[in-house]
Amino acid sequence: MAPVEFGIFNSVYVPKNFADADPAGAEHRRILDEVEYTKAADRNGFKYTWATEHHFLEEYSHLSSNESFLAYMAAATDRIHLGTGIFNITPPVNHPARVTERVALIDHLSGGRFEFGMGRGSSSPPAS
Repeated sequence: MAPVEFGIFNSVYVPKNFADADPAGAEHRRILDEVEYTKAADRNGFKYTWATEHHFLEEYSHLSSNESFLAYMAAATDRIHLGTGIFNITPPVNHPARVTERVALIDHLSGGRFEFGMGRGSSSPPAS
């Protein structure tokens, strides 16, 4: 039997009461929290961290650049696999050729720990 693998999901959720308590610093503090959660997961043997890509959402997710977050986490961690869950590959949001370049670089920088998840995502414009 294969061992169970655990992971975490990064989305930089900023609840309204959290934002109301610190309007100028809540988002920044939550981003740094996600960094610390991921470092702790790496130290404790978690296999994966998955980072979202969402745009213009008020509470649900403030992580609009998962590739920047994951590139930072590649340098801040040693073993955890870094995944995009998901990377929006629709041309109005991210051109597929540029996505390919970015994910290849993260894979190099992370020593092969990058996991590529892609799709349309909830922040995409509707199909015409």
